[in-house]
Amino acid sequence: MNDYSLRARDWARYAVVHLAALGLLACWVWQANQPRSMVDVSPGFERLQCVSYAPYYRPGESPLLPGFRVERARIDADLARLAKIAGCVRLYSVDQGLDAVPELAARHGLKVLVGAWIGGDLKRNEAELSEAIALANRHREVVRGLIVGNEVLLRREQTADAMRGYIERAQRETGVPVTYADVWEFWLKHRALADSVDFATVHILPYWEDEPHAIDDAMAHVARVMDRMSRELGKPLLIGETGWPSAGKQRDGARPGLVEQARYLREFLNAAEQKGWQYNVIEAFDQPWKRLLEGTVGGYWGVLDPDGRSKFPWHGALAARRDGAAPLTAGAVGLLAGVMLVLAARVRRSGAAAAYALSGALAGLIVFLQWEYLALACRNPQEWAALGAVAFAGLAAWALLPFALTGRALASMRCAVRVLLFGLACSGLLLAVDGRYRDYPFLLFALPALQFGLAARWAGFDVLPELPEARLFAVIALAGSVIAWLADWRNPQALAWAAMATVLAAAFLSRRSAIH
Repeated sequence: MNDYSLRARDWARYAVVHLAALGLLACWVWQANQPRSMVDVSPGFERLQCVSYAPYYRPGESPLLPGFRVERARIDADLARLAKIAGCVRLYSVDQGLDAVPELAARHGLKVLVGAWIGGDLKRNEAELSEAIALANRHREVVRGLIVGNEVLLRREQTADAMRGYIERAQRETGVPVTYADVWEFWLKHRALADSVDFATVHILPYWEDEPHAIDDAMAHVARVMDRMSRELGKPLLIGETGWPSAGKQRDGARPGLVEQARYLREFLNAAEQKGWQYNVIEAFDQPWKRLLEGTVGGYWGVLDPDGRSKFPWHGALAARRDGAAPLTAGAVGLLAGVMLVLAARVRRSGAAAAYALSGALAGLIVFLQWEYLALACRNPQEWAALGAVAFAGLAAWALLPFALTGRALASMRCAVRVLLFGLACSGLLLAVDGRYRDYPFLLFALPALQFGLAARWAGFDVLPELPEARLFAVIALAGSVIAWLADWRNPQALAWAAMATVLAAAFLSRRSAIH
């Protein structure tokens, strides 16, 4: 097979698919860069009542690292920054240097909700609670309350009776108000625990609900929960966690995004003002380490980025993206790369050369978005290597096409396609068996899906090499992706991933290549 053996109509079809995809993707990028109007926060209420503070926002930092300790000077600088946006900070532990927070918070006019971390380790529980009680007693003018345990019942690390014992001990040994924090459903399962606290700290996170709530219904959901909790518990309420992620996987109709995060928090602050809610927003800084536990979305709940910059304003329109000329530059670089590859492969037919060069603009834009995705999603060097290999294989398969059509670089094409197919099978399988915290990796497979699944097949030339494992891996990818969609069938991202995986897997299942 060579470029002369293909009709002009074949290459025209190849070009049409890539041109249509480029147009759609360019429109999406353009639209995402347009400011969208939304409600403003009422004047005078832009300052948060309280915000969760955890100083683990630099690469490699985590509260899960044994022996990790935060420098006192850095905590002081963080609190100085937070004093500009909030009147209080919430802690989840008093370990790893966080015992310095109440003293330093007083310097900046901040109040503190001290948290004692309670888990399955009884020895650590004793140390945490003793230190938290001592801090509360030593800094009563700063400490608004002592939170004994965070979502312990949700994690099933202690029983309700055990938690009651910890809470009642704190009540006996300190004079500050004492509470326990958990998601609202677990308060309803353990109503009697409310008798032991001075106020109930309730977590309401519409995105994380078992039945997630889209942004349009999120505030109504918070109001319904607060009304119910007030009736059921009969205690003063503190919304201990609420917020919205700015990046990550969509759950049902709950889509993460910068615009969605800004809209949720603006509407929430207004509702809190109108209804008199006491609240704490999760959280101050983005927490990259949480991606290990909760997937990409776990790292992007902060109102500040890891550099301490506000991610959005409280007033005015806001765009989901701020790309500037970068996408246009990426497309131009891809177009130039396409031209150079055509020349290197000595493609002599002008229609074929033009069609392939045009696909380079799409490849450049996709690579730009892939890099952004990898930076958001990769949590360690192993993931950078694995996901980066899939992205590179997709780009390599595109770059090798003009050579493969003339019978060259076939071994390299087989290697690239093998990596793609293995990656697709692994992605489908992982999404099927452990999909709650996994992203749909559209961007890693978008270019090969267009090239092999749509453009080349419609054009009448299928350049997929013959691989003995192809059909098995294609079936695994297809089955896993469909199972993942069925588990989250109302999620348009799940449907789009299943459709793309089907297109790419079908190209392998119906392969009629002349390349061996």
